Amino acid sequence: MTLAQKHIEGLNFLLHGAQVLDLVLDPAKRLAVVTIAPTTTPRAGPIPTRASISLLPVSSVVVVLKDLEGHAPVPGMDRVRIDELGSLVSQFTQPLAGWDFIDNQRNFTPGGQLVCEWFDPAMPASEHTLSFFYGVRSAEGASALLLFLFSFDNAFASHPNGQAIPVESFAASGTGWKAIGSGATEPVTILPDAVPPRQVDGELLGLIFVDAAQDVIVSYAVGKANWDGRRLRWSTSDGGTYDIPGGLTHQIRPRIPSMNRDGTPLEDFSYFALVGVTPDVSRDPGELVRLHLERSRSV
Repeated sequence: MTLAQKHIEGLNFLLHGAQVLDLVLDPAKRLAVVTIAPTTTPRAGPIPTRASISLLPVSSVVVVLKDLEGHAPVPGMDRVRIDELGSLVSQFTQPLAGWDFIDNQRNFTPGGQLVCEWFDPAMPASEHTLSFFYGVRSAEGASALLLFLFSFDNAFASHPNGQAIPVESFAASGTGWKAIGSGATEPVTILPDAVPPRQVDGELLGLIFVDAAQDVIVSYAVGKANWDGRRLRWSTSDGGTYDIPGGLTHQIRPRIPSMNRDGTPLEDFSYFALVGVTPDVSRDPGELVRLHLERSRSV
């Protein structure tokens, strides 16, 4: 099946700047599911804090490690089993770089060291490819790229509750920070890039708690951030101090002026981080903080 160009553009826009949270390959179903935390928003409808991109049928999945000249680094990496792909991608918190993940000119079986490989020799050549990469560094200080490459025919995105995400509403047009979807008057906006934790030292940081199933803001809490060079702490006005988890530390962004909850502006902080919660938890910000953060043992 050949994907429409608008569908491809929407997938590229959805993947831009996203953090990959999980990766599952089911060879029996010829299905690969990439779970991401997006940083782009659609022109209308729920704003996903988590999305699953399903690729099917998949004919091959390849993970390759190569140095900056395209060769296999020495030393290399241990081989990764198919059921370990999720653990592999969860080690990376940096957002996906680029705009052309689908059918780009780099999407070919590359050289380097094969870290993981699966293919179905009985399947015909796939219509499309998807690829993304991470920069990695060895214990000896050598730089390399870890490239993930999928060959597939069809792709669709969905919310955690299974509701379909119309990826065409993410498709960009023109340049700059905003892109207008087809027939829309509201802009599709790209969330600001994440900032290094040292930049939020001494600043007010808002934790935005989002219902992961419905993609709606249920509560938020504001505290002061403190970066000591190793960890980020967050202190509330009542004297409580908490450790910000490592993954969340690298997903902090400057506040967007238009941020609001049910029409009420979210203010009184300079930076924010999105925290996904389940629908059945409390809406009380204090309880949500205690549920999702750990008290600092030392200050």
